[in-house]
Amino acid sequence: MTQETVKRENNALRIITAVMMLFIAVDHYYSQLTINGADVHDIVRSMGSFVIPTFVLISGYFCFSKDGHAEANIKKKAIHILLVILIFKITYLILSTILWIAGIVDFNYIIEELLIVSPQYVFDCYGGTVGIMTSQPIWFVYSLFLIYGLWFLLYHFKIDFKWSWLLAAPILIVSLLVAEFLPLFGVWEIAGMGVDGLAGNLYPFITLPFFVIGYYLHKYKERIDERFTNGMIWMMIIIGAVMLCVEEYLRPNNQIIYVGSVVFAVFVFLGTFRVPEDRARCSVLEYMGKYLTIWMYVFFAATNFIFRYLFQPYADSMLICEVVGPLAALALDIVLAYSFNLFLKSMSAKKKAAKKEQAPEVTA
Repeated sequence: MTQETVKRENNALRIITAVMMLFIAVDHYYSQLTINGADVHDIVRSMGSFVIPTFVLISGYFCFSKDGHAEANIKKKAIHILLVILIFKITYLILSTILWIAGIVDFNYIIEELLIVSPQYVFDCYGGTVGIMTSQPIWFVYSLFLIYGLWFLLYHFKIDFKWSWLLAAPILIVSLLVAEFLPLFGVWEIAGMGVDGLAGNLYPFITLPFFVIGYYLHKYKERIDERFTNGMIWMMIIIGAVMLCVEEYLRPNNQIIYVGSVVFAVFVFLGTFRVPEDRARCSVLEYMGKYLTIWMYVFFAATNFIFRYLFQPYADSMLICEVVGPLAALALDIVLAYSFNLFLKSMSAKKKAAKKEQAPEVTA
Protein backbone atom coordinates (compact mmCIF):
# COMPACT_ATOMS: atom_id res chain seq x y z
CA MET A 1 0.00 0.00 0.00
CA THR A 2 1.59 3.29 -1.01
CA GLN A 3 1.80 6.29 1.28
CA GLU A 4 -0.54 8.15 -1.10
CA THR A 5 -3.14 5.38 -0.73
CA VAL A 6 -2.92 5.53 3.03
CA LYS A 7 -3.54 9.27 3.13
CA ARG A 8 -6.44 9.36 0.68
CA GLU A 9 -10.08 9.45 1.71
CA ASN A 10 -11.42 5.89 2.01
CA ASN A 11 -14.77 6.44 0.31
CA ALA A 12 -15.38 2.71 -0.05
CA LEU A 13 -15.20 2.29 3.71
CA ARG A 14 -17.63 5.21 4.18
CA ILE A 15 -20.13 3.48 1.88
CA ILE A 16 -19.74 0.11 3.58
CA THR A 17 -20.18 1.76 6.99
CA ALA A 18 -23.46 3.33 5.83
CA VAL A 19 -24.72 0.02 4.41
CA MET A 20 -23.85 -1.73 7.68
CA MET A 21 -25.85 0.84 9.61
CA LEU A 22 -28.84 0.22 7.33
CA PHE A 23 -28.54 -3.49 8.18
CA ILE A 24 -28.57 -2.75 11.91
CA ALA A 25 -31.57 -0.42 11.73
CA VAL A 26 -33.71 -2.79 9.62
CA ASP A 27 -32.66 -5.87 11.60
CA HIS A 28 -33.80 -4.39 14.91
CA TYR A 29 -37.30 -3.76 13.58
CA TYR A 30 -37.87 -7.47 14.38
CA SER A 31 -40.04 -8.05 11.34
CA GLN A 32 -42.55 -10.93 11.43
CA LEU A 33 -42.37 -11.30 7.65
CA THR A 34 -41.60 -14.74 6.21
CA ILE A 35 -40.69 -15.76 2.65
CA ASN A 36 -41.14 -19.41 1.69
CA GLY A 37 -41.17 -20.28 5.38
CA ALA A 38 -37.92 -18.42 6.09
CA ASP A 39 -37.96 -15.66 8.73
CA VAL A 40 -36.84 -12.42 7.04
CA HIS A 41 -35.54 -11.05 10.34
CA ASP A 42 -33.20 -14.03 10.75
CA ILE A 43 -32.02 -13.70 7.15
CA VAL A 44 -31.21 -9.99 7.55
CA ARG A 45 -29.50 -10.61 10.88
CA SER A 46 -27.37 -13.42 9.42
CA MET A 47 -26.42 -11.32 6.39
CA GLY A 48 -25.40 -8.49 8.70
CA SER A 49 -23.55 -10.53 11.33
CA PHE A 50 -20.26 -9.01 10.11
CA VAL A 51 -21.49 -5.49 10.93
CA ILE A 52 -20.44 -5.06 14.56
CA PRO A 53 -17.04 -6.73 13.97
CA THR A 54 -16.33 -4.30 11.12
CA PHE A 55 -17.40 -1.28 13.18
CA VAL A 56 -15.00 -2.34 15.93
CA LEU A 57 -12.24 -3.11 13.43
CA ILE A 58 -12.52 0.48 12.21
CA SER A 59 -12.26 1.82 15.77
CA GLY A 60 -9.20 -0.32 16.50
CA TYR A 61 -7.60 0.61 13.19
CA PHE A 62 -7.73 4.31 14.00
CA CYS A 63 -6.16 3.76 17.43
CA PHE A 64 -2.75 3.26 15.86
CA SER A 65 -0.48 5.88 14.32
CA LYS A 66 3.23 5.93 13.54
CA ASP A 67 3.75 9.27 15.27
CA GLY A 68 1.65 8.34 18.32
CA HIS A 69 -1.02 11.02 17.91
CA ALA A 70 -3.86 8.46 17.74
CA GLU A 71 -2.77 6.83 20.98
CA ALA A 72 -2.45 10.24 22.64
CA ASN A 73 -6.05 11.06 21.64
CA ILE A 74 -7.57 7.96 23.26
CA LYS A 75 -8.94 9.99 26.17
CA LYS A 76 -10.67 12.35 23.72
CA LYS A 77 -12.16 9.36 21.87
CA ALA A 78 -13.49 7.93 25.15
CA ILE A 79 -15.08 11.28 26.05
CA HIS A 80 -16.76 11.37 22.63
CA ILE A 81 -18.22 7.88 23.21
CA LEU A 82 -19.37 8.99 26.66
CA LEU A 83 -21.18 11.93 25.03
CA VAL A 84 -22.91 9.50 22.64
CA ILE A 85 -24.03 7.36 25.60
CA LEU A 86 -25.33 10.44 27.41
CA ILE A 87 -27.34 11.59 24.38
CA PHE A 88 -28.62 8.03 23.93
CA LYS A 89 -29.84 7.78 27.53
CA ILE A 90 -31.43 11.24 27.46
CA THR A 91 -33.25 10.36 24.22
CA TYR A 92 -34.74 7.19 25.69
CA LEU A 93 -35.54 8.78 29.03
CA ILE A 94 -37.62 11.31 27.11
CA LEU A 95 -39.22 8.52 25.06
CA SER A 96 -39.99 6.39 28.12
CA THR A 97 -41.49 9.40 29.89
CA ILE A 98 -43.77 10.05 26.91
CA LEU A 99 -44.77 6.37 26.90
CA TRP A 100 -45.54 6.53 30.64
CA ILE A 101 -47.67 9.65 30.22
CA ALA A 102 -49.51 7.90 27.34
CA GLY A 103 -50.15 4.90 29.60
CA ILE A 104 -48.13 2.46 27.49
CA VAL A 105 -45.59 1.65 30.22
CA ASP A 106 -45.59 2.10 33.99
CA PHE A 107 -43.37 4.49 35.94
CA ASN A 108 -40.91 1.73 36.87
CA TYR A 109 -39.76 1.66 33.28
CA ILE A 110 -38.36 5.19 33.62
CA ILE A 111 -36.33 4.03 36.62
CA GLU A 112 -35.12 1.00 34.63
CA GLU A 113 -34.13 3.28 31.78
CA LEU A 114 -31.88 5.15 34.19
CA LEU A 115 -30.31 2.13 35.88
CA ILE A 116 -30.25 -0.70 33.31
CA VAL A 117 -28.08 -0.82 30.20
CA SER A 118 -30.71 -2.44 27.98
CA PRO A 119 -34.23 -2.15 29.45
CA GLN A 120 -37.14 -3.45 27.42
CA TYR A 121 -40.89 -3.65 27.70
CA VAL A 122 -43.60 -5.70 26.05
CA PHE A 123 -46.85 -4.45 24.56
CA ASP A 124 -49.59 -6.08 22.52
CA CYS A 125 -48.64 -5.70 18.86
CA TYR A 126 -50.14 -7.19 15.70
CA GLY A 127 -52.41 -9.49 17.66
CA GLY A 128 -49.59 -10.88 19.83
CA THR A 129 -46.87 -9.76 22.20
CA VAL A 130 -43.65 -8.39 20.77
CA GLY A 131 -40.71 -7.19 22.85
CA ILE A 132 -39.64 -3.72 21.80
CA MET A 133 -36.07 -3.13 22.97
CA THR A 134 -35.86 0.63 23.05
CA SER A 135 -32.20 0.80 24.08
CA GLN A 136 -30.91 -2.71 23.38
CA PRO A 137 -28.12 -1.69 20.97
CA ILE A 138 -26.42 0.51 23.57
CA TRP A 139 -24.33 -2.50 24.67
CA PHE A 140 -21.98 -1.99 21.71
CA VAL A 141 -21.29 1.65 22.65
CA TYR A 142 -20.64 0.70 26.28
CA SER A 143 -18.24 -2.04 25.14
CA LEU A 144 -16.36 0.42 22.95
CA PHE A 145 -16.12 2.89 25.84
CA LEU A 146 -14.66 0.19 28.11
CA ILE A 147 -12.12 -0.76 25.43
CA TYR A 148 -11.01 2.86 25.15
CA GLY A 149 -10.70 2.85 28.94
CA LEU A 150 -8.46 -0.21 28.77
CA TRP A 151 -6.38 1.37 26.00
CA PHE A 152 -6.02 4.55 28.09
CA LEU A 153 -4.74 2.53 31.07
CA LEU A 154 -2.21 0.73 28.87
CA TYR A 155 -1.10 4.08 27.43
CA HIS A 156 -0.99 5.74 30.86
CA PHE A 157 1.19 3.00 32.37
CA LYS A 158 3.34 2.84 29.21
CA ILE A 159 2.42 -0.78 28.48
CA ASP A 160 2.91 -1.71 24.83
CA PHE A 161 -0.42 -2.23 23.07
CA LYS A 162 0.93 -5.41 21.51
CA TRP A 163 0.20 -7.20 24.79
CA SER A 164 -3.52 -6.63 24.25
CA TRP A 165 -3.60 -9.91 22.30
CA LEU A 166 -3.16 -11.74 25.63
CA LEU A 167 -6.72 -10.67 26.48
CA ALA A 168 -8.18 -10.67 22.99
CA ALA A 169 -7.07 -14.11 21.79
CA PRO A 170 -8.55 -16.13 24.70
CA ILE A 171 -11.88 -14.25 24.42
CA LEU A 172 -12.12 -14.96 20.68
CA ILE A 173 -11.14 -18.63 21.07
CA VAL A 174 -13.51 -19.31 23.98
CA SER A 175 -16.37 -17.47 22.26
CA LEU A 176 -16.05 -19.44 19.04
CA LEU A 177 -15.56 -22.69 20.95
CA VAL A 178 -18.62 -22.22 23.16
CA ALA A 179 -20.93 -20.63 20.61
CA GLU A 180 -20.13 -22.63 17.50
CA PHE A 181 -17.85 -25.65 17.70
CA LEU A 182 -19.17 -27.39 20.82
CA PRO A 183 -22.83 -27.38 19.64
CA LEU A 184 -21.74 -28.75 16.26
CA PHE A 185 -20.41 -31.79 18.12
CA GLY A 186 -23.52 -32.15 20.25
CA VAL A 187 -22.20 -30.45 23.40
CA TRP A 188 -25.02 -28.24 24.68
CA GLU A 189 -24.07 -27.84 28.33
CA ILE A 190 -20.93 -26.97 30.29
CA ALA A 191 -21.03 -27.44 34.07
CA GLY A 192 -24.81 -27.47 33.97
CA MET A 193 -25.06 -24.26 31.95
CA GLY A 194 -26.41 -24.12 28.40
CA VAL A 195 -23.82 -23.12 25.81
CA ASP A 196 -26.25 -20.68 24.18
CA GLY A 197 -26.63 -18.89 27.50
CA LEU A 198 -22.86 -18.77 27.93
CA ALA A 199 -22.49 -17.48 24.38
CA GLY A 200 -24.99 -14.72 25.07
CA ASN A 201 -23.00 -13.66 28.15
CA LEU A 202 -19.77 -13.64 26.15
CA TYR A 203 -21.23 -11.63 23.28
CA PRO A 204 -20.43 -8.11 24.60
CA PHE A 205 -16.78 -9.10 25.10
CA ILE A 206 -16.31 -10.16 21.48
CA THR A 207 -15.69 -6.51 20.62
CA LEU A 208 -12.20 -6.59 22.19
CA PRO A 209 -10.70 -9.17 19.80
CA PHE A 210 -11.93 -7.25 16.76
CA PHE A 211 -10.64 -3.96 18.17
CA VAL A 212 -7.20 -5.56 18.63
CA ILE A 213 -7.36 -7.08 15.12
CA GLY A 214 -8.08 -3.59 13.72
CA TYR A 215 -5.14 -2.16 15.65
CA TYR A 216 -2.78 -4.83 14.29
CA LEU A 217 -4.12 -4.43 10.74
CA HIS A 218 -3.02 -0.80 10.85
CA LYS A 219 0.27 -1.45 12.60
CA TYR A 220 1.37 -4.08 10.08
CA LYS A 221 -0.55 -2.86 7.03
CA GLU A 222 2.52 -2.68 4.78
CA ARG A 223 3.45 -6.30 5.49
CA ILE A 224 -0.14 -7.47 5.10
CA ASP A 225 -0.53 -5.51 1.88
CA GLU A 226 2.56 -7.15 0.38
CA ARG A 227 1.20 -10.64 1.08
CA PHE A 228 -2.31 -10.28 -0.36
CA THR A 229 -3.16 -9.58 -3.98
CA ASN A 230 -6.56 -8.18 -4.98
CA GLY A 231 -7.55 -11.63 -6.17
CA MET A 232 -6.65 -13.20 -2.82
CA ILE A 233 -8.68 -10.59 -0.94
CA TRP A 234 -11.71 -11.22 -3.18
CA MET A 235 -11.31 -14.95 -2.66
CA MET A 236 -11.23 -14.55 1.14
CA ILE A 237 -14.30 -12.27 1.06
CA ILE A 238 -16.21 -14.92 -0.92
CA ILE A 239 -14.99 -17.68 1.41
CA GLY A 240 -16.13 -15.65 4.43
CA ALA A 241 -19.56 -15.07 2.88
CA VAL A 242 -19.98 -18.78 2.07
CA MET A 243 -18.92 -19.70 5.61
CA LEU A 244 -21.53 -17.31 7.00
CA CYS A 245 -24.27 -19.06 5.02
CA VAL A 246 -23.08 -22.56 5.99
CA GLU A 247 -22.73 -21.62 9.66
CA GLU A 248 -26.19 -20.07 9.71
CA TYR A 249 -27.58 -23.31 8.25
CA LEU A 250 -25.74 -25.44 10.81
CA ARG A 251 -26.29 -23.12 13.78
CA PRO A 252 -29.40 -20.98 13.09
CA ASN A 253 -30.15 -18.12 15.50
CA ASN A 254 -26.67 -18.30 17.00
CA GLN A 255 -26.11 -15.67 19.72
CA ILE A 256 -22.51 -14.82 18.98
CA ILE A 257 -20.09 -14.23 16.15
CA TYR A 258 -19.41 -16.75 13.38
CA VAL A 259 -15.97 -17.74 12.06
CA GLY A 260 -17.18 -16.53 8.66
CA SER A 261 -17.80 -13.10 10.16
CA VAL A 262 -14.17 -12.87 11.21
CA VAL A 263 -12.92 -13.75 7.73
CA PHE A 264 -15.49 -11.60 5.91
CA ALA A 265 -15.09 -8.52 8.12
CA VAL A 266 -11.28 -8.50 8.03
CA PHE A 267 -10.96 -8.86 4.24
CA VAL A 268 -13.81 -6.48 3.38
CA PHE A 269 -12.02 -3.94 5.55
CA LEU A 270 -8.66 -4.63 3.85
CA GLY A 271 -10.34 -4.53 0.44
CA THR A 272 -11.63 -0.99 0.92
CA PHE A 273 -8.07 0.34 0.81
CA ARG A 274 -7.59 -1.18 -2.65
CA VAL A 275 -10.53 0.70 -4.18
CA PRO A 276 -9.33 3.77 -6.15
CA GLU A 277 -10.61 7.02 -4.69
CA ASP A 278 -12.54 7.90 -7.86
CA ARG A 279 -14.30 4.52 -8.19
CA ALA A 280 -17.66 3.23 -6.93
CA ARG A 281 -18.70 6.62 -5.57
CA CYS A 282 -22.08 7.35 -3.98
CA SER A 283 -22.22 10.78 -2.36
CA VAL A 284 -25.35 10.05 -0.28
CA LEU A 285 -23.93 6.87 1.28
CA GLU A 286 -20.52 8.52 1.73
CA TYR A 287 -22.15 11.36 3.65
CA MET A 288 -24.12 8.92 5.77
CA GLY A 289 -21.03 6.83 6.49
CA LYS A 290 -19.00 9.88 7.48
CA TYR A 291 -21.52 11.88 9.52
CA LEU A 292 -24.76 10.01 10.25
CA THR A 293 -24.07 6.41 11.27
CA ILE A 294 -23.43 7.08 14.96
CA TRP A 295 -26.63 9.14 15.26
CA MET A 296 -28.63 6.60 13.28
CA TYR A 297 -27.42 4.11 15.89
CA VAL A 298 -28.82 6.35 18.62
CA PHE A 299 -32.25 6.99 17.09
CA PHE A 300 -33.22 3.84 15.22
CA ALA A 301 -34.70 1.98 18.21
CA ALA A 302 -37.06 4.90 18.85
CA THR A 303 -38.14 5.14 15.21
CA ASN A 304 -38.70 1.37 15.08
CA PHE A 305 -41.00 1.60 18.10
CA ILE A 306 -42.91 4.59 16.72
CA PHE A 307 -43.88 2.82 13.50
CA ARG A 308 -44.59 -0.52 15.15
CA TYR A 309 -46.98 1.25 17.49
CA LEU A 310 -48.58 3.45 14.82
CA PHE A 311 -49.17 0.51 12.47
CA GLN A 312 -51.06 -1.63 14.98
CA PRO A 313 -54.44 -0.74 13.40
CA TYR A 314 -53.13 -2.35 10.20
CA ALA A 315 -52.33 -5.68 11.87
CA ASP A 316 -53.95 -7.62 9.03
CA SER A 317 -51.76 -5.99 6.39
CA MET A 318 -48.38 -7.70 6.17
CA LEU A 319 -47.31 -5.19 3.51
CA ILE A 320 -47.94 -2.14 5.72
CA CYS A 321 -46.67 -3.62 8.98
CA GLU A 322 -43.68 -5.62 7.86
CA VAL A 323 -42.51 -3.99 4.62
CA VAL A 324 -43.56 -0.35 4.78
CA GLY A 325 -42.95 -0.30 8.55
CA PRO A 326 -39.18 -0.92 8.64
CA LEU A 327 -38.58 1.24 5.55
CA ALA A 328 -40.54 4.15 7.05
CA ALA A 329 -38.71 3.71 10.36
CA LEU A 330 -35.38 3.72 8.53
CA ALA A 331 -36.32 6.90 6.64
CA LEU A 332 -37.26 8.65 9.89
CA ASP A 333 -34.03 7.42 11.47
CA ILE A 334 -32.00 9.01 8.66
CA VAL A 335 -33.94 12.28 8.96
CA LEU A 336 -33.39 12.44 12.73
CA ALA A 337 -29.69 11.62 12.37
CA TYR A 338 -29.27 14.26 9.65
CA SER A 339 -31.14 16.89 11.70
CA PHE A 340 -29.10 16.16 14.80
CA ASN A 341 -25.87 16.32 12.82
CA LEU A 342 -26.87 19.75 11.46
CA PHE A 343 -27.70 20.85 15.02
CA LEU A 344 -24.25 19.80 16.26
CA LYS A 345 -22.58 21.56 13.34
CA SER A 346 -24.55 24.70 14.10
CA MET A 347 -23.54 24.56 17.77
CA SER A 348 -19.90 24.05 16.81
CA ALA A 349 -19.99 26.98 14.39
CA LYS A 350 -21.49 29.26 17.05
CA LYS A 351 -18.86 28.16 19.55
CA LYS A 352 -16.05 28.93 17.10
CA ALA A 353 -17.58 32.31 16.26
CA ALA A 354 -17.85 33.17 19.97
CA LYS A 355 -14.20 32.26 20.55
CA LYS A 356 -13.17 34.36 17.58
CA GLU A 357 -15.04 37.38 18.96
CA GLN A 358 -13.46 36.93 22.39
CA ALA A 359 -9.94 36.63 20.98
CA PRO A 360 -7.93 39.86 21.40
CA GLU A 361 -7.23 41.76 18.20
CA VAL A 362 -3.64 41.62 17.01
CA THR A 363 -2.30 45.12 16.41
CA ALA A 364 0.46 45.91 13.97
